[in-house]
Amino acid sequence: MYYEVYIDVVFVTNLLMDYILLRLVGMLLRYKGSRLRSILAALLGAFFSCLLLFLDRGNNGPAVWFLHGGCGVGMLRIAYGLKKGSLLAKGTLALYLTAFLCGGFLEALTADQKLSMKGFLFFAAGTYFGITALISFTDSFRTRRKNIYPVTLSYQGKVQSAYGFYDTGNMLDDPISGEPVSIVKPEFLEALLPEELKGKLKHLKENPGEIKSTELMGLSPHYLSYKTVGQGGMLLAVRLDDLCIHTPREVVHISRPVFALSAWPSTLGNEYKVLLNSRLLH
Repeated sequence: MYYEVYIDVVFVTNLLMDYILLRLVGMLLRYKGSRLRSILAALLGAFFSCLLLFLDRGNNGPAVWFLHGGCGVGMLRIAYGLKKGSLLAKGTLALYLTAFLCGGFLEALTADQKLSMKGFLFFAAGTYFGITALISFTDSFRTRRKNIYPVTLSYQGKVQSAYGFYDTGNMLDDPISGEPVSIVKPEFLEALLPEELKGKLKHLKENPGEIKSTELMGLSPHYLSYKTVGQGGMLLAVRLDDLCIHTPREVVHISRPVFALSAWPSTLGNEYKVLLNSRLLH
């Protein structure tokens, strides 16, 4: 069967759709990038689509799919400056899933009729604004979870995961090292510790001499003072091996973080186990 293809139409339609897809992926995954960078990335995608017209897909199937993936990665790097493998993989998957979704809409719309350029423009605009509205609608339910991130704490090979609240009002510093101090629920911290350390740490106030015991040296236990509105006192602080904060854009890694045990665990609520210091994400 013979088809007549206009390469200028292919270029323009792919330029428009690639731009829309890149902007949608940026909104979905909270990637930051300018419209100009998205246009440049869409130009790459449109050029690649035109290039595919000259390839014999029957004999170059695997090569075409490899080139498709490389083009998607290149577009994301241009549009959003992504460099880390995990972010690129997540972005590429989102890009092609969004393209598949939009392609399904277009196929359903043109099942029994030929779509004109005017109709295509209406479809593209409707898809963009429709999905944008859906994202905004779902974001309204996330506002209460703003500044809440998955966190991973580790000590001596044992790992615990939970949600941490990024508290802009937490400016507690360690007086010894000057490092930022986060607050952790005692029971959550205890889940990381060997049984013999739990008892020693729990009764440290009654036995202050234990603070220098060899078993506790890895935790570097010490006391620090705090002051809030109408309250003040001393908090027991310890060092863990590692803290990872999983933000939408990146994973923030803090080695040997300092945590203070909450004097009133109930104040942290049930949704999160850690109050992250305001300096950790800057």
